Amino acid sequence: MVVIAIMVFFSFFQPWVHINSIAKGALSKILPGKDTSTLQSISGYDVPVLANRKDSKLIMTIAQIFSPNTKDVDKKSWLIWGVPIFAVLLVLLNLIFGANKWVALGTGIIAVAVFAVAVFKISTTELDKVVISVSIAKGLWNTLYGYLGIGILSLLNFIRLQFLGRK
Repeated sequence: MVVIAIMVFFSFFQPWVHINSIAKGALSKILPGKDTSTLQSISGYDVPVLANRKDSKLIMTIAQIFSPNTKDVDKKSWLIWGVPIFAVLLVLLNLIFGANKWVALGTGIIAVAVFAVAVFKISTTELDKVVISVSIAKGLWNTLYGYLGIGILSLLNFIRLQFLGRK
């Protein structure tokens, strides 16, 4: 489980999304100073940094793709830094209170829910828009699979403790 938490942490710094222009020249309107023929990659770490710059049109556009009604994206974007921290917290809870089946069950359910909600949101969102095309990159998938792995290991620990008759 510790290895999975380390994977989630390092995946946070890998590209989460790749951005490409669909309409010729359209990417230059939301990426000031960028060559429109290049592909823009954004890691989880980059999201709040880019969202809080003066030229943050790209992050605002991506946020509107995933959640059109979201307000104050620049301020809420800092919550993304909690993704690796939360994974480490779940693992620490399992390491410290691993003999408690209810902690194992709770962390397992939470981690699997994070994975399920994120995958559902990604699969139900139209990522090809008029101006840009967003594709999910390996870093985000590794992060989500890490949460799934933490959840499965926690649930297996719960089952093991259930058969041992632990509290």
